[in-house]
Amino acid sequence: MINTLTLNPAIDRVLYLDKFEKNVTNRVDHSTDVIGGKGTHVSINLRLLGLNSRAFGIVHGGSGERIIEYLRRYDLDVAFLHRKNENSRTNYLFVEKSNDCTIVAEKGVSLVKEDLDEIVALLKEKTAPGDDLVISGDASNYSDPLVYNEILEHLKDKRLKIFLDTSGPTLLKCIEVAPFLIKPNLDELSLLCGKKIAGDDQSVLAALQSLDRYQVEIIAVSLGKDGSIVKCPQGIFKAIPPRVNVCNTIGCGDSYLAGLIYGFNAGAPIEQIIKTATAVSAATAESSLSVGFDPARADQLIAQCQVKKIG
Repeated sequence: MINTLTLNPAIDRVLYLDKFEKNVTNRVDHSTDVIGGKGTHVSINLRLLGLNSRAFGIVHGGSGERIIEYLRRYDLDVAFLHRKNENSRTNYLFVEKSNDCTIVAEKGVSLVKEDLDEIVALLKEKTAPGDDLVISGDASNYSDPLVYNEILEHLKDKRLKIFLDTSGPTLLKCIEVAPFLIKPNLDELSLLCGKKIAGDDQSVLAALQSLDRYQVEIIAVSLGKDGSIVKCPQGIFKAIPPRVNVCNTIGCGDSYLAGLIYGFNAGAPIEQIIKTATAVSAATAESSLSVGFDPARADQLIAQCQVKKIG
């Protein structure tokens, strides 16, 4: 079973306008609300790929009820704690006609140790040995920045396959527990290596080789519009995405991760896994929302994705 964890989910309020400017009144053309939070995005994208998952998390108040409602629309197994106090956060996404996007994110309701204990108990109850667990996104609403590491320590007897998409101290600490997969961008790769990493292939290759001391089977480095470089037991591969009409880059990383998880669960060859993830990410870029994509369009784009072995 695939499980996702979102400690700080949100409502994403997407505001479309001609151009976002400071120190003036900005007029919104139209707006829409969708679910926010990286773990929830992974669950929804997996569902669009035909895979069910169990979504764990914690929400608050009326906005929390809306988040749970959004998840249930996709017929997901929702294992969320719901607190009546306060409200889960709202993120504001200002999308301009140029497709530039500015995000203003609320911090979210602060979690306490009792919340964490209940989440851990729920994970222990519902996950089975060998399950997949996706740890992704923001946990700044808990006092300890290493909260994910604490959760994983409680679950170590489950021998879960960990898919990790985090940053900062969390990434530095969680990599020590040998997750199956990490998905750093260039800044996060630089953090892991202790020095600035340029975006050219040779610099990324050298950086990946320096991480051999960690027992991470898959390292998928996001290069944004330039694709990705993936280190795995079969070698190191470069993915070149197809050219698409980009409407919005928010959520592309979450859909890329969902595509990788889908491919590994299908037992596909690594080149096909990377192509699928790249195509799903490209299809997401064509959407004006922060989550979701057209599965038929993703299928079309797979043939336009290039994957070559570079190491």
